[in-house]
Amino acid sequence: MITDDDHDAALTDYLDTTHASVTARLTGEGHELLALVIGESDYAIAVAELGMEVDPPRPTRPAAGSLCLPTS
Repeated sequence: MITDDDHDAALTDYLDTTHASVTARLTGEGHELLALVIGESDYAIAVAELGMEVDPPRPTRPAAGSLCLPTS
């Protein structure tokens, strides 16, 4: 049986390990989704489609200045 402690631990783990931009985007999309007046089955379809829309953050590349290495 899942308890509130399990839910809190899972949420904390997600927030600690997920890129902030993904969390912010999903939060915004969730608020927009909940503002719609649609049936429960339509919410399930919308959430599935949302999962296909959200891309992971792009990998970051080092700045050009950080590639300069001393030669001596």
